[in-house]
Amino acid sequence: MGKPSRSEKIYEDLRKEVLNGRVRPGQKVDIEALAGKFDFSTLPMRMLVNRMIGDRTIELTPSDGFIIPAAKERRIREVHKWNKCILLMALEIAMHDDTGPAFPPLDLDKDDIVAATEALFLAIAEFSDMDETRYAVANVNDRLRPIRQLDTGPLIDHPTELKEFQAAWDDHNLKLLQRLVRKYHTRRIALVKEFVALAYGQ
Repeated sequence: MGKPSRSEKIYEDLRKEVLNGRVRPGQKVDIEALAGKFDFSTLPMRMLVNRMIGDRTIELTPSDGFIIPAAKERRIREVHKWNKCILLMALEIAMHDDTGPAFPPLDLDKDDIVAATEALFLAIAEFSDMDETRYAVANVNDRLRPIRQLDTGPLIDHPTELKEFQAAWDDHNLKLLQRLVRKYHTRRIALVKEFVALAYGQ
């Protein structure tokens, strides 16, 4: 594989800049500021941001231009449901693998809860051994990152939740992982209204 072009490298750096910071739903994406930061012309920078619209990680609105997608109940609910479907499919594939799925080392004991959650779901996606599944989960990780970064306080006991996933992973317990995936998403779908309130109240 050849060396990535400057445009491709800037695109990857742009994704990290826009998605890996403390972004907020509805936050405006400043094209001129990004172009200046990356020493890139405004027009090609706009084209790179347009690529992110295709991934649904950025939206273009008539009034505010490019923004991080707003926190809307239906969108948050549907993306969580989609994530659950993908992960349960990957686990179902693993349960019917006659050779037995691989469980590579996974450390969820991290201060960064969002990073640990994303690593967990990407690890589960690997059970499918399909690039489409990997891409779908990575895309959901990007789209839900602004929601996962919200300070939910006592609404969700993240450390306990991740400890349960860690124990199931270490025990190679696919059925328990299935139950925990369902439980994780049921909990969040029930909290969608609270997520929206937090997104615009913090």
